This record gives sequence, C-alpha cells and structure tokens, in this order.
Amino acid sequence: MSDFYNKTKCDRCGAKLNGMSIMSWFVEQTICLDTCQPKEAKIKAALRKQGLDTLEGCGYIPKVKGV
Repeated sequence: MSDFYNKTKCDRCGAKLNGMSIMSWFVEQTICLDTCQPKEAKIKAALRKQGLDTLEGCGYIPKVKGV
C-alpha cells in the first residue's frame, strides 16, 4: 500500500509538506506545492507546446530547454 498520505517531507527537495502535497506527474514521488509542483507545471507546459503531452507516468523527469 502506498504511503502517500503519511509523508511529511517532499521526496524531491526534502521540504516539509505541512499536510499539503501532490503526486508527481512523471514519477512516483510525493512533491511539495511550493517548489517542486510549480517546476513540474513549467515542464508540462513546455512539453505540451512541443506536442509531447503523453509523458504522464513516464518514470523520469524530462529535460526541457529553458525550464
């Protein structure tokens, strides 16, 4: 069973979650809403502009120029 609901720190940057988190769009990580989620949102937007919006759950965080 997933421990998503029991996390206290961001899997990516280690920041305290304070009860607010989201699952990464690309990998199975619990990420913070303050730092990591906005970064992922920028990556997702850049990928959509390139027509690559089918990478949900791909298992890695895609490299995107300028992001």
